[in-house]
Amino acid sequence: MASRRKRRSARPPARAVRAPGGRARPVVTLTSDFGTGSGYPAQMAGVVLRALPHAAVVDLSHDVPHFDVLAGALLLEACVPAFPEHAVHVAVVDPGVGTARRPICVVDALGRRLVGPDNGLFSPFLGPATRVHHLVNPKVVPVPRSATFHGRDLFAPVAAWLAAGNEPAVLGPRLEDPVRLEWPEARRQRGVVKGVGLIADPFGNVITSITARDLAGGTVREVRVGGHPARFVTTFGEGGPGDLLALVGSGGRLEIAVREGSAAAVVGAGRGTPVEVRLEGSALARRGAPATLGPPAMTRGSDNKRRSSRLHHELPVAYRSVGSFLTDWATNISQGGMFINTRHPLPVGTLVKILIQLPVSAFPVDLVGRVTRVTEFGNQANVMPGMGIEFTDVDAAKREQIEAFVQKLRTELGA
Repeated sequence: MASRRKRRSARPPARAVRAPGGRARPVVTLTSDFGTGSGYPAQMAGVVLRALPHAAVVDLSHDVPHFDVLAGALLLEACVPAFPEHAVHVAVVDPGVGTARRPICVVDALGRRLVGPDNGLFSPFLGPATRVHHLVNPKVVPVPRSATFHGRDLFAPVAAWLAAGNEPAVLGPRLEDPVRLEWPEARRQRGVVKGVGLIADPFGNVITSITARDLAGGTVREVRVGGHPARFVTTFGEGGPGDLLALVGSGGRLEIAVREGSAAAVVGAGRGTPVEVRLEGSALARRGAPATLGPPAMTRGSDNKRRSSRLHHELPVAYRSVGSFLTDWATNISQGGMFINTRHPLPVGTLVKILIQLPVSAFPVDLVGRVTRVTEFGNQANVMPGMGIEFTDVDAAKREQIEAFVQKLRTELGA
């Protein structure tokens, strides 16, 4: 395969656009259920741009189903990790606007800031290290001139103030009891993972409550959605037109899809539709999985000389260099890098964007790395195929998350 693979030089890393004064250009994203044809999103963008004319204002979506807080939370879960960490995210899906519900600013473990109503919209980001501030300081929080449009009068001005470089703690006191949605989670028992459909995207793909982590350690043998069988694949292209498929999407959740069609229309899948995945075997028994995978174990030999802790453990990982995300398994993770088990490694020197879900984190950790070594499939030494990745942007917060995971495994193993 190596001889037929066309080698391409790695693309240079993109440089951040700078604002006047040398700082990274402010970024503010907007999410709402106002509707694309509404003038309300434009008013919010106008407020931000009047305060910060050089800011980048990005519309994530204004077509969240009206009043559907869960749908808005899932959209944020999928989109926020793709943005630089200095971005400020305004989300307004707010059936309780004008009532006693609290306006808040959420600061997650990576320092990302989200502004909006305290109604569960930010549930995916409410981890143990999250800080939540009540927007009450009259010196910086404006008094809304309308009881029905806090997106324009309250949240957009606060977002612009934060994007200008101000500290969230100034906005108001910490809240210890933010509203959390009853977040649907999968249940796994005796090789069967049970979940439900959550939302359908514009293509009719049904996003489910089952994540890649729920499927780890076994081979998917059968998927049923509302009683309909679906074929488990890794990409849409593996199915024929009209086939009902199940695959782990780029956001790390199991999705139900129809090739060139709508799964929601075919199976009538909506929120609460039962989804069942039957697994077989363990990580050691998975077809095509290297025998070195399975229960966590300390890496021996030269790995003990590394500058940071490293354990051999299996985690689902999504990565890309160009195009869409691919999903495989990561092993031997440390603060400095990881090994991705794949039959189709990228050329040495390639820069890759990585999303990995650590059990100690409420949401995926996004990283950038460079391929430093490659082991092709079918090599004579019968060594696990894949590629070694060296992280190139591990800041203190990400380093702390990775090390917390490694140390947790070390404790569980008694190593």
